Amino acid sequence: MVAALALALVSGLAAAEPTLKVDESFEGGGWNAQSPRGFTPGLIESLEKQFMFNQLQGNHAFALEDKVVRDGQYAAKLVWKHDNPAAFNGDKNKLDNVDRKAMFHGYKTKKVMGAEAWFGFSFYFPSDGTADELNNWLFFQIHGSADKRLKEKSRNPPFSLTLTPEGMRGNWKWDPDQLSTTRKGKGTEHFVIPGAKSDYLDRWVDFVLHVKVDYTEAKTGFLELWIDGNKVLDQHNIQFGYNDDKGIYPSWGMYFNGNLDVMKNDHYLYLDAIKMSDHPKATYQTVAPQGKPPM
Repeated sequence: MVAALALALVSGLAAAEPTLKVDESFEGGGWNAQSPRGFTPGLIESLEKQFMFNQLQGNHAFALEDKVVRDGQYAAKLVWKHDNPAAFNGDKNKLDNVDRKAMFHGYKTKKVMGAEAWFGFSFYFPSDGTADELNNWLFFQIHGSADKRLKEKSRNPPFSLTLTPEGMRGNWKWDPDQLSTTRKGKGTEHFVIPGAKSDYLDRWVDFVLHVKVDYTEAKTGFLELWIDGNKVLDQHNIQFGYNDDKGIYPSWGMYFNGNLDVMKNDHYLYLDAIKMSDHPKATYQTVAPQGKPPM
């Protein structure tokens, strides 16, 4: 009787624990995804499928890192090459979307309207890997899910974080229409994160993001962003997200938009301590990188 009661209590506590949709720090020596595609350097199919899918420019785009590490023994080193990027994927004479990227994508939230999610992750931006370009570094996105039944075209991500020569910038978007008529959404708001670019280089930078989707004029959506434990974005009573059938999902890594002919350098960064949860009891601590980053 006592044993049964103890088991019930333990089971109840376990059920109350916020679950993680993504929990990846590359401690298994690589990565795995539900739908791996294209180039898959570092893929180990025996590992848990912590990502939904990958988009890696080539076999050079991922390497396991054991020196520049946020936590544990390993981190990911992501690499993008600027010289003839179209040579890697698909038609070698045409620039493919994946030619622009070295990214991993997380899983979709269970719902769209009212979806609330927490994201935690840590990036290391090396000075020699983040030289200034005319194209900015997009390193984190939240995506909508275009409705296939409506033959809806893909749209710009409703949330993004970018590293620029001036520092960190971002924006969020919304569109209440069931069938979006523009890739850019019906509205966009931009924000500036305090600090110069140099403030974020050559060290681990910890991020925690908390979002709620509301694309309607009720404006119950919100965006909260902490960097290194300090809240740098606190937007409430906003429109955010797209009117889709399926949930939002995150991306981590590198994406270069625009004309790639102007790019002058290869680029790389390190990524570690990735977590995501849309559990109703998830909190800041559920996803935040743990402890102080190494100096």
